[in-house]
This record gives sequence, C-alpha cells and structure tokens, in this order.
Amino acid sequence: MSNDQSIKKGAELLTQGATMLNESCPICHSPLFKLKNGDVICPVHGKVYLVKSDEEEKKVKKDIVLSSTEDELINNLNYLLKKLRDSPEDSDVMMQIIRYLDAIERLRRILGTSQQH
Repeated sequence: MSNDQSIKKGAELLTQGATMLNESCPICHSPLFKLKNGDVICPVHGKVYLVKSDEEEKKVKKDIVLSSTEDELINNLNYLLKKLRDSPEDSDVMMQIIRYLDAIERLRRILGTSQQH
C-alpha cells in the first residue's frame, strides 16, 4: 500500500468515528486508530494488539492461537455437516462431528478460563 493510500485509509477511519492514537504501527510506522468497538487498526496492516509487557504479549498470542484454532475446527465441522447431508447414514462422519464438537467445547472452556485471568 502506498503512502497516499495509507493516508486515505486513515482519513476514512476518522470519518467513520475512529480516533487516531499516539502510537504507531511497529511494522510500517503508520499512525494507529482506535475504532468505536475498541479494536486498534493500522491503515496498512489491519487489526493490531498493543501490549505493555511480555506477559501481556504471551496472553494475546495464546488467545489468537486458540481463537484461530476454534475457527479452523468450526470450518472443518461445517465441511463434515455438508458431507453428512449427502450421506446421512455415514457413521464415520457422525463420529468425526462428535469429535469436533468435543474439541470445540474443550477449547471454549480453555478460552473462558484464559479470559478470566
């Protein structure tokens, strides 16, 4: 993205109600913007996380990995549900669905526990 495009994107964020922050992107050094929902956005790279300590960085990294794992499990579950529609009697697919549901439930418990700390 060119500098002009970055400036244009920043201006769009401001007109949408975002607030320009004093911090800049650690990658491209563009100003960061805070959206009304609290997300921090780089006009070049998208969502970024601001951390103040190594411990906070570890927690954010863990939450991102767990969240992306949940997304992948749900995508695979969706694929299996489509397969089940084509073959409703396929017990192997049903067992895989049960395993995915179990994994999602466990992951959500971990995410819940991690967000409480």
